Amino acid sequence: MSDINANDSAIEWDYSVDFLSIGSGGGGMTGALTANIEGLESLVIEKSNKFGGTTALSGGVIWIPNNHLMAGANIADSEEDGRRYLDQVVSADVPREKIVSYLKYAPEMLKYLEQNSLVKYDPAPVYPDYYSELEGGKLGARSLDPRPYSIYKLGVELAKHIRRPDWYNRESFSLTADEAHIIFSFDYRAPLIIFKNLLCYWLDLPSRLRKLPDSRLTLGKALVGRLRKSLANRGVNLWLNTALEELVVVDGKVLGAKCVKDGKPFNIQVSKAVLMATGGFSHNQELREKHHPHKDVAKWTAASPTDTGDGLLVGQAAGAELTMMEYAWWSPTMMDNDGNIEAFIVGKSMPNGLVVNQSGRRFLNEAQPYEDFVKDQFTAHERIDSIPAFFVFDSRYRKEYPLGMMLPPGKYAPDATVKDLIDSGWLKKGSTLNELADMCGIDAQGLNDEVAKFKFFAESGEDKDFGKGKTPNDLYYSDHRVTPNPCLAFEEEGPFYAVNIYPGDLGTKGGLNTNSSAQVLNASGHIIEGLYACGNVSASVMGDSYPGAGSTIGPALTYGYVAAKHAAGTLK
Repeated sequence: MSDINANDSAIEWDYSVDFLSIGSGGGGMTGALTANIEGLESLVIEKSNKFGGTTALSGGVIWIPNNHLMAGANIADSEEDGRRYLDQVVSADVPREKIVSYLKYAPEMLKYLEQNSLVKYDPAPVYPDYYSELEGGKLGARSLDPRPYSIYKLGVELAKHIRRPDWYNRESFSLTADEAHIIFSFDYRAPLIIFKNLLCYWLDLPSRLRKLPDSRLTLGKALVGRLRKSLANRGVNLWLNTALEELVVVDGKVLGAKCVKDGKPFNIQVSKAVLMATGGFSHNQELREKHHPHKDVAKWTAASPTDTGDGLLVGQAAGAELTMMEYAWWSPTMMDNDGNIEAFIVGKSMPNGLVVNQSGRRFLNEAQPYEDFVKDQFTAHERIDSIPAFFVFDSRYRKEYPLGMMLPPGKYAPDATVKDLIDSGWLKKGSTLNELADMCGIDAQGLNDEVAKFKFFAESGEDKDFGKGKTPNDLYYSDHRVTPNPCLAFEEEGPFYAVNIYPGDLGTKGGLNTNSSAQVLNASGHIIEGLYACGNVSASVMGDSYPGAGSTIGPALTYGYVAAKHAAGTLK
């Protein structure tokens, strides 16, 4: 702990603010914005040269029970329904007062941002809770989709600094979560959405000629773009290339932060609060090996490369307790030959594909929530080699469905246009299942037997092994042109394809222990005065669970808001 004498003048302060957010993801920017609105001078610092963190790489969806937008989707909810649902889903190690505070403040946060900033959300009316069949679960509208935003409204200079996947260079237009669902559910509106967005994309000639990304920001980029512009409109600074080194703590109270700004030491004095919003430790191999079940998990994360655990370690050095370190927002991922990672979420529940291990056998329901998918993969690996697993799919799948951004549907990107992916071995292609099995190094007889059984299940409409296609979550991304079960089908004729699937994550969810006001606690359970935390640097209010789409970013924004209001003395 850095604990200097209150009369010690050894530190020369280079800058002073009331409220300092460390990290420029959704939680950090929401905290700084709220603090400014509540009358505090605030500042955001970001260690990299890009803002947005993992939020920018995400879907930007937030999960907010009992939010005011649900009425527009004709779905009734209540705080009590939310509590009943979370009591069944959230692990027992989450203090119930934190669940109560989330249910209270999350809807309030959403209204506050709508009224005081550019942040706007639309309900996803048919995006169900991941376990909507449980008491208190809902079939939609708790998950909210960020409204698109324009690079030109944000400002081209600011837009240059939004975090994007460094590896992605295939041209494509942007989609909202709701548009993606319509397209990949093959709704009658799908062609219109594709045509409209493609037309707008190609009519933006300045961007096309300069080979820039789509000027229409959606998903996480829309959220961080709207937050960044809201900060700019209020004159709140966001400094890039400014890394936290140490917290200054005097008599148990945080008074400032020692940083490195543009390569030089820079000390920031803070009168009210420091909000730790630095993200998790997904890319910290040492911490992953210490806390997580497989030594290579850091390779497979889809989190921002800035998620190296430094904020968590600095907080610990200031006396904070760490908890829930074994948890993560698990998600299956794909890794190309250059080590680039993308989450495998949308395509896994579609028909005409199945996941097998080295024996060629299925070991899970491919369509289940992605956190459960990875937990099942780890469990299966204890019995037989299941890392990597193999997503095996047929020619119909290849034609109709995407494998994330890495592989668009074949009807838009035929094999000849992605020859590099096939030649590199990332996309394995065989004329027969035996040939494909040989390429993957898996048991050919096991694969043939499993595909035969999968076809039988498809004909009957019932997956008797794992129940794929039974729940609303399974069916959210599925092809309703396929009957009797829109998640089950497989073609007789080749070619057949496969990609490796790894037990990755969207970020870690263990870290600094906080109370229901987002204040950081020490090992004795006492508050570290002036220190708050939100997002993946803090222990998640969701514990070892994932109740619905947006359960990561919803709490990050909520506790950024709560921290700022508490520090300003205006939290109800």
